[in-house]
Amino acid sequence: MKNPLIILILLLSIFACAPEDAILEQQLTSFDTPESINLESNLDTDNLLTVEYFEDPALLDPNYSNEWWQAFAYENSFQVEETIKRAGNFSGRFEINSTDPKQSGGIRAEMTQRLDLLGKERWYGFSQYFPASYVSDSTPELAGQWHDQPDAGESAGRTPSNFIMIRNNRFIWYLSWDADAITYNNSPDRFMEIDLGPVPKDQWIDWVVHIKFAYDNTGILEVWKNGEKVIDRPNLPNSYNDTKLPYFKLGIYKWDWNGSSVNQKVMYWDEVRMGDVNSNYDEVKPSGY
Repeated sequence: MKNPLIILILLLSIFACAPEDAILEQQLTSFDTPESINLESNLDTDNLLTVEYFEDPALLDPNYSNEWWQAFAYENSFQVEETIKRAGNFSGRFEINSTDPKQSGGIRAEMTQRLDLLGKERWYGFSQYFPASYVSDSTPELAGQWHDQPDAGESAGRTPSNFIMIRNNRFIWYLSWDADAITYNNSPDRFMEIDLGPVPKDQWIDWVVHIKFAYDNTGILEVWKNGEKVIDRPNLPNSYNDTKLPYFKLGIYKWDWNGSSVNQKVMYWDEVRMGDVNSNYDEVKPSGY
């Protein structure tokens, strides 16, 4: 049974977002094929839809939209990093500050996949790095999310069905689902938080995620962290009953800075891969595992 009061207390304004879906629909469905640049454009297999090693200098162009739609407040919100990298010559450095202007309801430095790459079942692989200066507290931030597209009549600020949250220096996978055609008041059928352990500093963390989006018992959610399977949910619901499918967002997003003792968050991403329904663990896994 749903308990809107409890859910609202937990989620009130946490993930409030302005209606960004219309913007994404406009910017991500058409694109020019990028030139083959080093690693990221040379897909390893036909099953890989996107490979991003942050080697393309065009990523620093605020008007760049070939592979990703960008949400950066300032030039320092995203940079390519040469000294901290997982593979190739560079990684992506993402920075947010408490004084940054809000974008779509929160402070964010994120890149969003093209909407023409959406699919019912997808494989994702990526590496994350948190420097020693990264401090986590009780006011969470998101380090990767699968953002749903609410139907007409639903709130544009509805909580995403799946995301990696960092709170009190721990990784937490948030999961919610709803079989109703309309989710009212941001109150899904069920939600859960799965603790995935502490956030290590000054080392790369490798993730592989396999999702078959479904609001019923046909869903699949599998997550590996550094080669170890940490979530195994076959034949279980994992998303909303929406007409359109979720899209992947990488980077960092903090919806509420109130009460936080930290004014800046910096993290790095590398070896981002997205595979289609025919892909597998080995095709998308980062080089460490």
